[in-house]
Amino acid sequence: MLSIISPASPDELTPALNLIFGGRAGADGLIEPYRTALTSGDRDPQGLHVARDSNGGLRGAMLAQPLQGALGIMWPPKAEAVEIEDALVLAAADWLRGRGVKVCQVFATPEELTDLAPLVRHGFQRTTELVFMSRDLSPDESLPEPIHPIIFIPESPPFSPEFREALLSTHERSMDCPELNGERTADELLAGFADWVPGNEWYLAVDRDVVLGVVLFAAGTEPDVLELSYLGVVPLFRQCGFGTELLDFAIAAATLSKVNKLVVTVDARNEPGLRLYRKRGFVETARHEVFLAHWPAVVPPEN
Repeated sequence: MLSIISPASPDELTPALNLIFGGRAGADGLIEPYRTALTSGDRDPQGLHVARDSNGGLRGAMLAQPLQGALGIMWPPKAEAVEIEDALVLAAADWLRGRGVKVCQVFATPEELTDLAPLVRHGFQRTTELVFMSRDLSPDESLPEPIHPIIFIPESPPFSPEFREALLSTHERSMDCPELNGERTADELLAGFADWVPGNEWYLAVDRDVVLGVVLFAAGTEPDVLELSYLGVVPLFRQCGFGTELLDFAIAAATLSKVNKLVVTVDARNEPGLRLYRKRGFVETARHEVFLAHWPAVVPPEN
């Protein structure tokens, strides 16, 4: 009989992760980064929830984590019974909402969609599909000469007013998962981009004092890979060729950083973006389904 759902104890961390990810190919290589993140302080170990029977035996597990900017992420629960799956999802959702999460994300390959049934039962809805793209880099490559005298100004958190305004502006009528933006405040949206780690770089694109957009890089999952985490053009200058010039800068900057590959993720509904990246040599490598749950902000109780 199920007795309690609570954060995993240190001794339960490894068996709980094995329960969640053990059925996947290459699970050993998948589990270790999570185990390291949860024990090093990079991620909150309280987000690893377990279900135990009355004898303390492990009967289910689920991982959830808050992210910057009122976002959160969940991995589907693995449990012996539907009732335990539901209890784990509810506990993880309450835990995330208590940490200010307004929009929670779940990602799944097409082969993993059946694992999402417990989340769908509790309000998660399929939103879109993410297209993962990659481009090899070569120091001998020649890119077209820029048409405009664009200057790319390095930025860093908490960011200049011009960068903040430009970043928010690029989200207007965005075709890349706009569902992430509705419930979040401007400060929360900006906070989602302000997590500094080695490899993260931010640039403001300016043409003769006119702000055109932003280019953001993030450290890749491998040492020789750089991620183009965000490229945005302000609405007034869309469909004018500036997106191509911002992308050419990104390719050149990544090449100068001596990585071998530049990767990017694009909403499958964003046909202009997909055409732009394909035009510059990016090829599709994978697709993931995106499910989202939207939660009202939790109002702290009055003292």
